[in-house]
Amino acid sequence: MDTPQLKKDLSADDIRLLGLVSGIEIHQQLEGEKLFCRCPASIRDDRPDFEVKRYLRAAAGESGTIDAAALAEMKKRKRHRYQGYRDTTCLVELDEEPPGPVNPDALRASLQAAILLGMSVVDQVRFMRKTVVDGSNTSGFQRTALIATSGSFTTASGLRVGVESLCLEEDACKKVESRPEEEVWNLSRLGIPLLEVATAPDMRTPEQVAEAAEHVGMVLRSLPVVKRGLGTIRQDINVSIKEGARVEIKGAQDLKMLATLARYEALRQHNLSVIYKSLRVRGAKVGEVTDVTKVFEGTASKVIEESLGKGGVVLALPLYNFGGLTGLETQPGRRYGSELSDHAKAMGVRGLFHADELPRYGITQGQKDAVFSSLKLDSAEDNFLLVADERGVAERALLAAGNRAADFSLHGEVRQALPDGTTAYLRPMPGAARMYPETDVRPVFVDASSVEVPRLLSERVAELASNHGIAKDVAKRLLRDGLDLDELAKKHPNVKSSFIIDFYYATPGLVKKRYGVSVSMEDFAGELLSKIDAGEISKDAVPEIVSRLAKGERVDYREYRPVSEQEIDAAVKNVLAKDPNAPVGALMGMVMKELGGKADGKAVMARLKASRK
Repeated sequence: MDTPQLKKDLSADDIRLLGLVSGIEIHQQLEGEKLFCRCPASIRDDRPDFEVKRYLRAAAGESGTIDAAALAEMKKRKRHRYQGYRDTTCLVELDEEPPGPVNPDALRASLQAAILLGMSVVDQVRFMRKTVVDGSNTSGFQRTALIATSGSFTTASGLRVGVESLCLEEDACKKVESRPEEEVWNLSRLGIPLLEVATAPDMRTPEQVAEAAEHVGMVLRSLPVVKRGLGTIRQDINVSIKEGARVEIKGAQDLKMLATLARYEALRQHNLSVIYKSLRVRGAKVGEVTDVTKVFEGTASKVIEESLGKGGVVLALPLYNFGGLTGLETQPGRRYGSELSDHAKAMGVRGLFHADELPRYGITQGQKDAVFSSLKLDSAEDNFLLVADERGVAERALLAAGNRAADFSLHGEVRQALPDGTTAYLRPMPGAARMYPETDVRPVFVDASSVEVPRLLSERVAELASNHGIAKDVAKRLLRDGLDLDELAKKHPNVKSSFIIDFYYATPGLVKKRYGVSVSMEDFAGELLSKIDAGEISKDAVPEIVSRLAKGERVDYREYRPVSEQEIDAAVKNVLAKDPNAPVGALMGMVMKELGGKADGKAVMARLKASRK
């Protein structure tokens, strides 16, 4: 039976021919207090003060139907355990108390973001409930409000990107642990204000996806109340190709991986479409679940042995005319069998085996042949899936995988971003059925014309770099760290900006290397920069002074006064007299030693070079 040829990667021409279309959703956490209570917006991972357990079920939305994604989650029948803190979480997070008024700082930040993105702001902010029963919210829904629509921006390369919506919503719980029967969540993240910016599907290449996300991230980080650090901004990518379907990739945190995620998703959809065409030509079909536990009595497979030891079973699903297809690679390191396994995992099993990867994992060739025989399959043309678990779980898992295998078409779905740029199935694509009005939060009338809008971070970076003659990446770091170079340079006019930057960023490393002391320059900045500005101490003496201050020693600053030009000339003359042919670097060290490190290094070097001419 012919095996279709799949692509290993996509070139720029491949992407153009496949017709890649992509849009992004950026989620940015805000600092301060939570959205509907006064608890601090701080994420914790220490030992919780209490735990509660819940089971969630899906409810019909405003349309009267249950959302497909919510229904799929409910079918997993999982218990949810929530960890909380007495000083960080309250009854609002536990869904035991109605939400309070909307956080005004968060609302102001959402309006500022909307204006910076050139959007039309709504007159009245009304919150909706979005059904979410995967356990990430104790209430079974997420509160979200539309703030603005119809904006746009232009990327550095000149690409015009539309912005369809900007929403203000509450963040979800942080997942701590996932088990077959239970999910464990931390409540500290639940309720943190979150801005969601959704672009139009205007990107046509993976590189444009990354560029657009970088621009939106820059705009959001221009706001004064955004959180910073890993995990505070998350990107979801929507990707489709001509022969595919819109897929939402969730949880991308690394901007550098966005282009790879988009390219690999286009690759996955293309390769799956090729596999589905082959299945249709072959007349492939899926059989019925069969118990093959007896085949694996005394097996060497640890997975199967562990399951049987707990009273589980081994079930198999025949795949007629699927021979050689489940082992084909759809993305780097992930196969068609991985696609089916994802659907099985969603029902609570750790995974499944398919015939193309056996014998392996302790399953012998004899056992593989015995399964083919039990199912009355042709080993050259057919295939099978194998699951070992408690009977009910195993049946649900195989049925889910079998339903996906029997459907030879691409569907819209939500997938999880993996660290290497590939993705795994999470759940069906949600729809409008999950939305219904929020009755506990009053509408808020807004007037965007009175909102003070901050300057874009890109403008501030360019201005700071120009004013002080520094690189833009250095200026970006200063702004990110909240170090006000303009104010420091104004306060200390006789100190160069480059030295102020080194003072904060380079000196701690020097002190640690020379003196073995860890220091924070904030503790000494005011006093030392003022003394350098007044000419009372030498810049080169700062590491030694800081090390002594950090140890609690009393420092007599007169010991570190800058030496005069005459003293430098005398030291240079004395060193040259002793060893006139020594390398300039060695001479520099001898002069600095003679001057006790109190002289400016550049001044010493200039006099040394002048004296040797």
